[in-house]
Formats: sequence, C-alpha cells, structure tokens
Amino acid sequence: MSGQIRIILLGLAGATVILSAFITKTLVLFRFLDHNYYLDLFEYFAIIFFIPIFSYISYRVMEYQRKQAGRKKTLELLLEESSLVSRADSKGKITYVNDKFSEISGYKRQELIGKDHAILNSGKHPREFWNSMYKTVVKDKGIWSEIVTNRDKNGNLYYVNSWICGEFDSLGNLTGYISIRQDISEISKVQEKLKNLLSTQTSYVLRTDMLDRHTYWNEKFEEDFGWVYGESGIMYSDALMSICSHHHSRTNEAVDECIKNPGKIIKVELDKPTKDNKEIKTTLWEFICVTDSDDNPLEIQCMGIDITDRKKAEEELKNALEEVQKKNTYLEHAAKILRHDMHSGINIYIPRGISSLKRRLNNKIIKDLKLESPLKMITDGLAHTQKVYKGVYEFTNLVKKDSVLYKESYDLKELLVEYLSETSYSSQVKIDTLPTIDVNGPLFCTAIDNLIRNGLKYNDSNSKIVMISECSDGILCVQDNGRGMTNEEFLELSKPYIRKEGQPEQGTGLGLNICVAILKEHGFNITSEKNDIGTKIKIQIR
Repeated sequence: MSGQIRIILLGLAGATVILSAFITKTLVLFRFLDHNYYLDLFEYFAIIFFIPIFSYISYRVMEYQRKQAGRKKTLELLLEESSLVSRADSKGKITYVNDKFSEISGYKRQELIGKDHAILNSGKHPREFWNSMYKTVVKDKGIWSEIVTNRDKNGNLYYVNSWICGEFDSLGNLTGYISIRQDISEISKVQEKLKNLLSTQTSYVLRTDMLDRHTYWNEKFEEDFGWVYGESGIMYSDALMSICSHHHSRTNEAVDECIKNPGKIIKVELDKPTKDNKEIKTTLWEFICVTDSDDNPLEIQCMGIDITDRKKAEEELKNALEEVQKKNTYLEHAAKILRHDMHSGINIYIPRGISSLKRRLNNKIIKDLKLESPLKMITDGLAHTQKVYKGVYEFTNLVKKDSVLYKESYDLKELLVEYLSETSYSSQVKIDTLPTIDVNGPLFCTAIDNLIRNGLKYNDSNSKIVMISECSDGILCVQDNGRGMTNEEFLELSKPYIRKEGQPEQGTGLGLNICVAILKEHGFNITSEKNDIGTKIKIQIR
C-alpha cells in the first residue's frame, strides 16, 4: 500500500471516529440519548484515538516535502557532475573550475586558477576560430558553441562540446566569461579514427568476364588474395574464391542486379577469407556492368575497400553513443521524477488527503484540539511547495534540446505578492509598484524568492526586512538591512558551491548560482551594491 493511500485511509479512520463522537454528542444534546458514563468514555477514547492519527499524518506530509527537497538537490548535483564548468575574469584569467574540469584536464584546481585557457590550447584551431568566439561572446553578447580540441596536462588531446558566454555589468561592460563543456573524447576519437581509415586504405581493383572469371586485378588484390588461388594463379579463376562461402549467394544477387542495370553502381559488403580463419574481415565492393555498342554485357568492373577496421570503429562509435545515451537517460529520468512523481504527490495525493481531513472536522473539534495552527502550516506549506514545483518544472524544460524560455506578460508586484502570500516571511517583504513585463512567472519568482531569503537569512538586525522596488527606469532593486555584500563578493558567491567563509548559517552554495542563471536566461543583468546598511541587488530588466 502506497504512503499516500495509507495517509488517506488513516485520515478517514480518524475522521470517522471523531464524526461518530460528534453525532453521539448531538443526539445527547437534543435529548435523543441519555447522557451516561459510557458516552463520556466513548468521547474520551475517540479523542485519544484521533490525536496519534493526526500527528502521524502531519509527520508524513512534512517528511514527503523533505524528500522532494532532497530530490531537487540531487538533480542539481547531477547537472554539476555531468559537465566541465569554468569561469574567467574579463581578461580571460581562470577564476573557477569544477572537479570534472580538473579531472578531464589533468590539472589541479590551484594550477588553473589565475591562468589563461591557453594552457589547454592544442594548436589544432586557427586564429579565425577563436576570433569567431570573441566576436560572438563579446561583441554580439551571444552564446558561442563549437567542438573544441584541448590538450591535457600529459599532452593528450581531448574533445569537448563547448558553450561559452560573457558576463556583463549593468552598463554592458564585460566582467567575465562562463564556459560549460561536455566531454565527447571517446566519440571524437572514434570518428577521427574512422576518417583516417577511409582516407588511407588502398582499394582492390578487379575485372571479371561474364563467366565470373578474373581478367584483371591490381597488386593490392594479389597481395591479399594470391594465397587463395595457389599455383593455378588468379587469371581466369573463379571470382567467388575471394569471397567467404556464406556470402556467395549475396554476391550472385549483386552481380545479377548489376547486369540488369548496366551503368549503375551496386554496393555490397562481403566477408573475405583469411589464412588463419580466426578473424572475419570485410570488403565493401562496388560492381558496375560494362556493355558493348549493342548493350550486351561485356564484363563486371569491381573496386573494393577493406572496411574491417571501419566496421570495428563503427561498433566502437555505436557503443560510445549508447553510453552517452545511457547517461542522458539518467538525467531525463531525474527530470521525470521531478516533473511527474512530485506532481502526483504535491498536486494530487496530499491535497486530496488534506481536503478529506478538513471535510471530516468541524470548527469545535479543531478549536478544542488546537488544530488551527498545524492545519494552516500544512496548508500554507503545501501551497508554497506547489509554487516551488512550478519553478522546478519550468527549469527542467530548459534541459531539452533547442528549448526556448516560455514567457508571458505579468504585473511583477501582483506576481510576487501572490507567490509570497503563503510563506512565513511574507510580512517581512515590502513591495512597491513594479512594471509589467514578459517573464516566466514560476522561474522569475524562484529567483527573486532566493534573493529575499538570502536578505533575511544573512541578517543580524532585530527587525529583518526586504524592500523590492523599481529604483530607476528599467532597474529592479532588492534591498535588505543585512550584513551587506559588494559586487566583487556577489560575483564570487554566484559561482556554484562557493560560500563565504566564517558564516554560521548552513547552505549548499547553489541557490545564488541558480538565481543568477535564471535571471540571465531572461536576458537580465544583475549586480550587487553594499550600502551603509545592507545590500542592494540591482536587476536590469530592459
């Protein structure tokens, strides 16, 4: 029996008992039943029976919300573990690399910090290649994407599918770069090997008469197949001798088709015999039928390429692609858990359970048992969790290939007020008149909510407060009365898993990073300003 169904059944059982006690009490009140000791005893045990059931339901609801939060954190870790991430300042000096970057490049983090990305330059790309990157990222302020060949610390080449974009301040000045890379070395190496094989292998050249006898062959064919014909030699020998017996019928079918369609090239892959018979080798043959002036077949001209190594390379490529697909499947599964399983619990089972429970409680029972506050906490907590889920849902949409951020017009004040209405800290947030613009509602609220919670969390004031306003045309300001944070500190703390040393508060170091990513996905620029009291976060929205 699933946890959600168990909660509903327990809620129904507890509500039934309380409902029975209520009906009994009503009958006594209207004198349909006489008040006696046994009725008092029944009412007493009804309440005793209900309390542990309600406590259990409350515990399970909160436990479920905790697990969903854990799943969201797991997805963030999966995304971090799957990519090579680096940041650089405006001069191209590396300021951050993640563990995956260090692992693939072979350099320790301290060996890379402060260095230029040229430390990884393989010399395989011309100057024009990097000029294109600079133009796209800096001049056009776009995202540059190419497959890049790098060289690791040991001198070995590795291949990464790279995405690079610039970071700009509110005035449009370049402040740094961020790079996301996927290691595709195995696929690229196999493709390179396949390309080299195709370009270097020597072809077999043959001519056979209409009796399937050899009339011409080149030196490469004699070198590889001369042993098959022995002392009798190749001239006028049966052409099928150079084909494995299990492919004789395939050969005859190809020749017949060739004769029926003079001038048309017929391709066929045929296994060839080997001296030791231990390894199957394959030749790709091209047959074409030559005719006389009366269109009568004269001979079959053949050209073949040994594709044994190519077939092996194709198999390796297939296996490498399957491994990449397997990893992608893990990420897709993680997204499905968030999009589907969380939806079932948050938007179906828990709301049904709470609604069923409320229908079976009356105001007197709620007041007598002092359930107003627990019920409100559960209801408000669920409502806020549903809003957070919408943000997670929209975030996982961005993982899809060629995804475009969905936006619609919102009055930002109304949007934020409604989002914060169910939170415990809504009274500490003051929102001034804000403009109406196109945003992705759930994601925008998720980003601003993170800034609000940071302003309240890292705050030593006795009266913590956050103010949100349009401090100048096209610029939103999120002002708190906390400890204060300079723009330099903001840029550093915006990196994944970076936290300020000496802070007593707990955290993952991911919240601010995700917040900035969401706002930049909207095309907004974000900076920080430390005031005499607190921090002012500025978001340029147009």
